[in-house]
Amino acid sequence: MRLTDLPWNRVWAVAFGVGLLLLGAAGFVVSLGRPPLDPVGVPLLIVFTANPLQSVVTMATGAVLLVPGLRSLHAARSVNRVMGTLLLAFGIAGLYLIGTPANVLALNSSDVLVQFAASAFLLGAGFGADRRASTPPAANPAAPPAG
Repeated sequence: MRLTDLPWNRVWAVAFGVGLLLLGAAGFVVSLGRPPLDPVGVPLLIVFTANPLQSVVTMATGAVLLVPGLRSLHAARSVNRVMGTLLLAFGIAGLYLIGTPANVLALNSSDVLVQFAASAFLLGAGFGADRRASTPPAANPAAPPAG
């Protein structure tokens, strides 16, 4: 099966899953030796920050998206809805945590912006894309009964 043949829910789940796995791995490399709950973190790709705990959470999020995205449309749609909702909630919470000692994931405004963007794509796919592919067509009440 080619990537162009995949339903949008699976494409977004796989794309964000791989992207978050790579971002988490990069964050893990640059934050080696730092305290796991460092609220400041270290720069990653100029605009992001990372600490070991955030890197683990990012990689876990990527895996949670990737595996169902590779399995089936139904699994991808479900995980897109759940992770999109969680990323939206964590993005809102992150706005209040930036600059405080409670920011154990070393979030900055760019990190929160990525959470909001990922949430928008995942929720859009989870609730809007591929509806025809998994929902059987509704019966036409005006049609005469068969038989």
